[in-house]
Amino acid sequence: MGDTLIEDPQTFLGNPQGGSEKSSRSESVTTICPRSGWKFIDLAELWRYRELLFFLTWRDVKIRYKQSMLGVLWAVIQPTMYMVVFTIVFGKMAKVPTDGIPYPLFSFSALILWNFFAVGIAHAGNSLVMSPQLVTKVYVPRLTIPFASVGSALFDFFIAFGVLILVMVFYFNFSGADVSGVAIRPTIFMVLPLLLLTIFAALGVGTMLAALNVAFRDFKHTIPFLVQLWMFATPAIYMSLDETKPVDNVSFAITGGAGAEQLGIDSDSGALELKKSPDVSNTNEAAATSTYSVDVTATVAPQSEAKEFSIWVWIKDLLRLNPMNGIISSFRAALLGHPIPWHELGFSAILVTIGFVVGSLYFYRLEPSFADII
Repeated sequence: MGDTLIEDPQTFLGNPQGGSEKSSRSESVTTICPRSGWKFIDLAELWRYRELLFFLTWRDVKIRYKQSMLGVLWAVIQPTMYMVVFTIVFGKMAKVPTDGIPYPLFSFSALILWNFFAVGIAHAGNSLVMSPQLVTKVYVPRLTIPFASVGSALFDFFIAFGVLILVMVFYFNFSGADVSGVAIRPTIFMVLPLLLLTIFAALGVGTMLAALNVAFRDFKHTIPFLVQLWMFATPAIYMSLDETKPVDNVSFAITGGAGAEQLGIDSDSGALELKKSPDVSNTNEAAATSTYSVDVTATVAPQSEAKEFSIWVWIKDLLRLNPMNGIISSFRAALLGHPIPWHELGFSAILVTIGFVVGSLYFYRLEPSFADII
């Protein structure tokens, strides 16, 4: 049997007779060595392993629904259950503002995007510790493992998005609810860029959590809690932040023409009263077209309520720093025909970009120790 001689950068097959003459046939040698220092994503390597990325993504989808009684319905059940709870608590009891959108549609259009983000970062955070063979036995770009987890969550999003389209069709054609605040406008094409921005947000957070989970196993128990806390710190999911200063009572006095009218609105009870005092002495046509004068009076809330409102303004401004708040509110606005909050969206895009870069750098920083720790 001939000897195998290895030279750098080529591997040559030695002469079967033991001679020193090099064979004309050669094979390239790939040397695998750990990285050192900080390094960004190797896009060329990820592109070479794109088929592996697709395979891992489809594997995660099949494992999730294998031997499941409801199958892909689980992609819809979770946001639907949240929608029912939010509708009862925030829509019926708290009566939070929804910008003229029926509350079930208001919350469900945000929950499907949030559910994709939450499932993506939760699965990506546990992906490395759940795949020790891929980390220790063979060489694959380790970044493909959390990326595949986010990709499998994208499969759920498209199923839930199809259900959202059916809900919109129901409200437009078969529901008696007021849908005057919903419209289909050209901004609907912003849905795809906003979904792409959410993907990068999930990749950035998911890769960092995956690396942290390998180094500190406490994150295995912390990730579900962080996801729930983050959801309630994203008020765009369940309410509109565009509120005005509360008042106790607003009244309008409309005088002129054929009589006098008093219109009163009580903000506590929501009651609307219209009192008209007809003037029978003036019934000619000129009086009917005469000019009306309007007097508006408002009673501001008590000092304690105003102070509480000022604290809420401060909290509201703080919550706007959450990048998912701007993305979700922009996604719903683009989908349902409302003005897109470009300022919040731009701020969210900057934070997502920074998070994606930092998450990838931190992942590559810890990657050389993954096989030893896991």
